[in-house]
Amino acid sequence: MEIRRNLTGMHKTFYYAMAIILIAGLMLMVNVIILLTIAIQYHRDMPEYVQGGEVMEELTLTEEGYELSDAVQVKMEELDQWAILLNEDGKVIWSYRKPVEIKESYSQSDIARMSRYYLKDYPVYLRVWDDRIMVVGLPKYSMWKYNMEFPIPWMEYVKEVWFWIVLFDFLLILVLSFFFTRRWSKNREQVRIEWIAGISHDIRTPLSMVMGYSDTLQNSENLSAEEQRQMAVIRHQSIVMKELVEDLNLTSRLEYSMQALRMEKVRPAVVLREVAAAFLSDAKEGELEIDVDISGQSEEIWIKADRNLLVRALRNLFHNSLQHSEQRETMVITLRMWKEGRWCFISFSDNGVGYSPEVLHQMHNQKKKRVMQNIRGLGIVQKVVMAHGGKIHFENNGQGGGFCEMKFRAYTAKSR
Repeated sequence: MEIRRNLTGMHKTFYYAMAIILIAGLMLMVNVIILLTIAIQYHRDMPEYVQGGEVMEELTLTEEGYELSDAVQVKMEELDQWAILLNEDGKVIWSYRKPVEIKESYSQSDIARMSRYYLKDYPVYLRVWDDRIMVVGLPKYSMWKYNMEFPIPWMEYVKEVWFWIVLFDFLLILVLSFFFTRRWSKNREQVRIEWIAGISHDIRTPLSMVMGYSDTLQNSENLSAEEQRQMAVIRHQSIVMKELVEDLNLTSRLEYSMQALRMEKVRPAVVLREVAAAFLSDAKEGELEIDVDISGQSEEIWIKADRNLLVRALRNLFHNSLQHSEQRETMVITLRMWKEGRWCFISFSDNGVGYSPEVLHQMHNQKKKRVMQNIRGLGIVQKVVMAHGGKIHFENNGQGGGFCEMKFRAYTAKSR
């Protein structure tokens, strides 16, 4: 059989969260680059408006009054700008292209307001010239103009805490990403498990019919011995296929902790004997020999376990030994159970060909991703034991054959 060792759900969720954070960071960098590119391009294309200092330099007082140079006049006309000059009393003593709605006199409060904001929706900039004030206006709605002020102590405080603010934002993104990707991962795996369960259910019905008809035909007197043998093969392969489907469904549920364990008080000595007796009754004469070694003290040991899953794990060990045995001699399987401290140990060994180095490496390495052949049954045994909070170890015997040791938390009759 074959089992794929995927990353656990928590690891997948972590990697999804990290991927989202990296993508978010990359998008942030791209957005910053785009904004900087736009800002640079806008700075290049932004009109170079005439400022108050330039107007003052090009404004000359003559006998006929103030005169502005032709070059500045042309430039202001192209940019649709205007300018006025106020005396110390706030009266307009000179103007160029002054709009109609602009008054001829302004109070000190009017001057104070226009210096910070707008004048009749015109963005304006003021420049003091001796005892006069030069006011240069831009076209309406051409400039966003608001003043921003921050106290120096507050800016010093910001410089001290900015690192922690950035760190907090990063952790917040990490937590939110982890939360949402975990929910998404759970939903995704739930859909996958339900799909596998549905397929398994759909296969069971026609498979049961095949098993039923093949069993009937196998015992029919109208068929020859060869045809009855062929029916027996069909029935046996149908049973194998049924177990494969059940293994697929069980593996999927154990992989993502979706199998609800029906925990109860179980005497493992009784379970070992029942499973061994069932395989002995089904085996052909001389095909199988089982040695069960349970000490008297171990008879009173019990564990908290899902009895059906425990039986399933032991059956898979038997199946694995029988199906992968390449010898013609009698298969000898030894079952031992003993107690050490608070633990109940169950060992399973055979005189077969043992486990290949690749299989042992796959069973010992939980993080191995490469798919191995013929170990789905062993993978289920491993997952069942670990789902019960136990430990398991696979090895080869020195004299040949495979060896598996399972470890469960043990209880005695007195400690119940």
